[in-house]
Amino acid sequence: MTWMGKILGGGLGFLLGGPIGAVLGAVLGHHTVDSGGTFSGLESKQGIYFAATFSMLGKIAKADGVVTDDEIQIVDQVMRNNLQLSPDARLFAIDIFNVAKDSDVPFGDFAHQFHGEFGHSQEILISLIDLLLLVAYADGELHPGEEAMIQEAVQIFGLQGQYSQLKSRFNGLPDDINRHYEILGCSQGDTLSAVKKKYRKLAMEHHPDRIHANGMPPEFAQVAEDRFKEIQHAYDLVVKHIGGK
Repeated sequence: MTWMGKILGGGLGFLLGGPIGAVLGAVLGHHTVDSGGTFSGLESKQGIYFAATFSMLGKIAKADGVVTDDEIQIVDQVMRNNLQLSPDARLFAIDIFNVAKDSDVPFGDFAHQFHGEFGHSQEILISLIDLLLLVAYADGELHPGEEAMIQEAVQIFGLQGQYSQLKSRFNGLPDDINRHYEILGCSQGDTLSAVKKKYRKLAMEHHPDRIHANGMPPEFAQVAEDRFKEIQHAYDLVVKHIGGK
């Protein structure tokens, strides 16, 4: 049984404070108590990751003061098509989203708690920014209020140097070679050896097995796989571009 099955099945969970714990407590109707091992360390991290993601999405959706029907449909679309969540997982995510968006807790508090849990794993921090950008760009553009909150998380996570590279996955034309260079953190003019070195580092850091081992919930498997494939695709195109010069 997964971490979510244990929670939804009424099993004892882990004691968690902070804004993420408050959201989970409100959704579940009460704070679960420490069961002394019912939840493994990995399962606890997966629960925190899931709750933080949809809490922060709830705050981003309300960035302009109101959550529109279009924004709700976008989040639902991502849950169904990109994350491919089960019906139970989708309902749980929606409850977290709604409780968080209506809370008085600032967006940054969720980001700070997430960083406190996962600050040792840059790839996990990056994976959350990826998810936030995925939803924010789902309607075809990144709105100023959404970007301001995502940039706040980027600053808290210490990822300012990677932000342009992360955004490049979602903006620009798909056939623009510059976009693929940027996905790899490279520039035109880099040698093939330099490109290979950066690709190998990215591929190792963002391999789905490594991401999940560090705390990404299994419900997000498709997103991790898509990110990994996009890195591979960018590398293939950049190598061809260098070879064709």
